[in-house]
Amino acid sequence: WGDVAAFLAEWKPDPFIVVVKPIQSAGSDDVFKCTSEAEVKTAFDKINGAINGLGVKNEGVLVQEFLDGTEYVIDSVSRDGVHKVTAVWEYDKRSCNGANFIYFGMKLCAASDPLVQQLIAYSDAVLDAVGIVNGPGHMEVKMTATGPCLVEVGSRCHGGEGTWSAIATECVGYNQIDVSIEAFLNPDAFDALPAAPMALNKAGCEVFLVARHDGMVSGLPGVDTIRALRSFRKMELAVQPGMRQRKTIDCFTRPGSVQLANEDEAALRGDVEIIRSLETQGLFEFA
Repeated sequence: WGDVAAFLAEWKPDPFIVVVKPIQSAGSDDVFKCTSEAEVKTAFDKINGAINGLGVKNEGVLVQEFLDGTEYVIDSVSRDGVHKVTAVWEYDKRSCNGANFIYFGMKLCAASDPLVQQLIAYSDAVLDAVGIVNGPGHMEVKMTATGPCLVEVGSRCHGGEGTWSAIATECVGYNQIDVSIEAFLNPDAFDALPAAPMALNKAGCEVFLVARHDGMVSGLPGVDTIRALRSFRKMELAVQPGMRQRKTIDCFTRPGSVQLANEDEAALRGDVEIIRSLETQGLFEFA
């Protein structure tokens, strides 16, 4: 803790809004937004020495600036230093159940949007700076009042068990996983791809389900309603009747996700709202 206290004393964040999280974890596991040194100490004590969501013991914590703004994902594949953006996603993150960074979903963005163009230019510069020359890149960037700012980047494909890939294929025409293979095995196909998907074939998103209650699940009556939606493509459920569901505070307590695509963006948004309504009443039954 002494190192953290010394860092805060030297930094003197103003306003005092900082993020404290494990050095190596994922899925918003034990990520805290702190507004005082006392809150930082509480977060430090909870994280340091604990086993995180990846099964790794936390050795210390990461304390970083809180970035205010909408967060985006830029998925890319590079070959010999040439970068191709395969998808740009806009995150929907909110505070819920006492946690500050709950993933509610993400939607695809067309690269023709001037804001997305700015994100892509920034992404290419980051890839060059960190030396990602070949293979996939998964980058999270916040668009702040002063422009794009890097949250993190990894030389890997987008995670989430790949549940997003079918939506990317339907809406973009290809996905990061397939393009990564093409970059190594079929360079001509890679070269033929545009620098970024300027237009989308359809509107697409992934809805991350959020549970507001703890308890033993006795039924999932809302599932049939979701499957009947016009935009429905696929659903993953991590909970079934007879299993315990905790309130969602991170990706590890998420009860599932729903992948949606529709040529009519308004219809897609309407289906998302139906799912959100079911989350609060109608999707889960508890014993």
